[in-house]
Amino acid sequence: MHRKSISARHWFGVAAVALLAACSNTDPGLIDYAEWKQMDPPPRLEVHDGPVGHAINFAPGETQLSQAETSAITAFLASENVGPGQNVTLEAPSAGAAETDRVSQRLVTVRGLLEQQGITVTMAPPAAPGTLGSDQIHLIASRATVSNPDCPGYNQAVSSYDRFSRPNMNLGCSNEINLGLMVADPSDLVRGRTLAPADADRSALAVERYRTRADEKGSGNGNSTVSVVPIMMGGGGGGNSGGGGGSQ
Repeated sequence: MHRKSISARHWFGVAAVALLAACSNTDPGLIDYAEWKQMDPPPRLEVHDGPVGHAINFAPGETQLSQAETSAITAFLASENVGPGQNVTLEAPSAGAAETDRVSQRLVTVRGLLEQQGITVTMAPPAAPGTLGSDQIHLIASRATVSNPDCPGYNQAVSSYDRFSRPNMNLGCSNEINLGLMVADPSDLVRGRTLAPADADRSALAVERYRTRADEKGSGNGNSTVSVVPIMMGGGGGGNSGGGGGSQ
């Protein structure tokens, strides 16, 4: 009797091992343990600032700007979106001792014109000999440009796959690229702009008209208003037709 009990236990053990072996995970796509992976950073646009220059020309011997040069400076600033609160750099040509006073007066003239527009001016060291003309001042601003992120699977062949044979793709790349193509001023992606002064009275009037439904009641200025009458769907009022239907 004791041997039969040992034999039965042995066979039950073998059966349990076989059952566990049959239930083991053989599918590489299925896991029976917790798995954690650091999420890849989302794709982002990169904004870079690069210098852009404008040559300011003075008449020989003059220290004041002509009207044409003043207009050219204004047009350059507008094209590069340089406004109040931003910074530009002025660079003067290398000059001898006899020209130092004249160059200094020209720098003061240009600096005064820019500061009148709220633009901060930084003075750069004199340019290398031969870089600028003797009657020129170099105005340097900064232009922002956008670099699109790499999007595998969108603009190049897929070369890597995950455990489920799905391509590894940076989700959100298309949105970032579309944003980079649509933005008018790339610097807006880095820093916002100061809002213009708002008309509080006009905004409050719009809210008041909405709350009092002034447009529905008519403002007496001759403008016609449209009233929306709800229509009863279904029910027993199907016999009424024409403009006066519905119960009161």
